[in-house]
Amino acid sequence: MIARRLLVFFLAMCLAMPSRAADLPRPFDAATPAALARDFAGKPYILAFWSLECVHCQGELRLFARQLKTRPDLPLVLVAADSPELAPAIAARLAEVGLDPVAHWAFADPLPERVRFAVDRKWRGELPRTYFFDAAHRAKAITGELREAQLSAWVAENHK
Repeated sequence: MIARRLLVFFLAMCLAMPSRAADLPRPFDAATPAALARDFAGKPYILAFWSLECVHCQGELRLFARQLKTRPDLPLVLVAADSPELAPAIAARLAEVGLDPVAHWAFADPLPERVRFAVDRKWRGELPRTYFFDAAHRAKAITGELREAQLSAWVAENHK
């Protein structure tokens, strides 16, 4: 009888807890870049790769968070180059810097090289790595921490 009451209590608590599944990153695999291109057809967007262990990536995340305060409609896609097992930590880090509402993914292929190749055949995995896509989807790749002037220039030119 006590076991049944404990089970009912546990189930009630689980149902009462808000779901955080929507905050977890979506799986990013070799097919995702083409899907993003379709989703942003005729529109400019930013595709930014980062990692939990990348020091320079953390500064870039803070830069994006500052930019989103003045441009909440900034077409930003964040991709953590971390394994799917780190999804809770990824979501927590994005929430910590205020980027949890932004579309975000995490690598979901056991061969990260396959994902990088689908994004850019010249990319060897260095982070942070940011791609500015104009409306025609011509990409400009930036390796290393993005500077505020670079982001502001892209926003002024492509996001009116």
